[in-house]
Amino acid sequence: MKVVVTVATINPRHGGPARTVPALCRALVRNGTEVELVTLAERRSDAPSIAATEFKATVIETDATRYQSRSWSVRFKKALMSALHANDAILYDVGLWLPANHFASTIARRTQTPFVASPRGMLSSHALEVAKWKKRVAWHLYQQSDLKRARVLHATSGHEAHDFHKNKLTQPIAIIPNGVDVPVRLPKHEASNRRTALFLSRLHPIKGLKDLVLAWDQVRPPGWRVVIAGPDEDGHRGEIESLIATLGLHADFEFAGSVDDEVKWKMFSSAELFVLPSYSESFGLSIAEAMAAGLPVITTCATPWEELHANRCGWWIEPGADSLANTLSLATKRSSAELREMGQRGCDLVRRNYSWDTTAKKMLAVFEWLIGQNEQPNWLV
Repeated sequence: MKVVVTVATINPRHGGPARTVPALCRALVRNGTEVELVTLAERRSDAPSIAATEFKATVIETDATRYQSRSWSVRFKKALMSALHANDAILYDVGLWLPANHFASTIARRTQTPFVASPRGMLSSHALEVAKWKKRVAWHLYQQSDLKRARVLHATSGHEAHDFHKNKLTQPIAIIPNGVDVPVRLPKHEASNRRTALFLSRLHPIKGLKDLVLAWDQVRPPGWRVVIAGPDEDGHRGEIESLIATLGLHADFEFAGSVDDEVKWKMFSSAELFVLPSYSESFGLSIAEAMAAGLPVITTCATPWEELHANRCGWWIEPGADSLANTLSLATKRSSAELREMGQRGCDLVRRNYSWDTTAKKMLAVFEWLIGQNEQPNWLV
């Protein structure tokens, strides 16, 4: 069996799938599967290269963006046709709405290749409100039929599976969470004269940063600061900085910008609390990474992390500034030792349930079922 994986970009500034897709490819290879990744890269971007020894990667370089397919569509389709020229090939496509996703579905139909679609949160109610009218048109023109063509839909959580049902998709759904890459040893904690609450994600309205600033203004916990790390999208950082200035919170907020993996884990190790008040997450990779680093987490019920409450390793709250303010007031009054105990429970949970090898084995069982080599696994519903 050969698994061909398609995703529009592996540039980390475009969110979690840019990191989780290569990680899944590596885990599939470790579990004995032939893998080829077909993706795009803007020549002027800072997207990382992929080590050729890990898995085969066909990267279509282009001066255009992933939205402008005229300059790269022929090369992308040709590469995909070539990759699928194998017995027992399966096509696994990540994302929605982009030309690359539509081409993947079209090529799967043309080659009669079993097709698995993984929307990664792109069908949530909040995500559908972004560029709402464009998505409504795209849904009726091609996106609905593309998804219905998939033999299996991959949801990274039960939340996301519910989104599929709301959109009247009736195929089998494989509910398989992402894995988490956990360093063997975390960097040494860097001392600071203030305790740190960390936000690490894309700077986008869907992530609830405005709520964080408004909530912090209500609480203003003494001895604490907020560090905001992640790539800016569509100028949202400017909006947040303006709000911080209006509320007179300059001294309480620090922007770190985009960070690489090495700096990211240093930031985790130097914080005492992780906050992601998001309005939509299909999985929430940064939440899992924060837990792996031993941080208690505050996030919302719009993320699939009810386990935070059940395992006493964080707070799973209603979205909104008032709810967040109440929780920040409680969390920032906890001692460092109490927060470390909560964080350790979260770390144990991630290491136990969210390894990439576990994820890869579950995905492989679904792929083998698709080509008749295995019985239907119980995580396929």
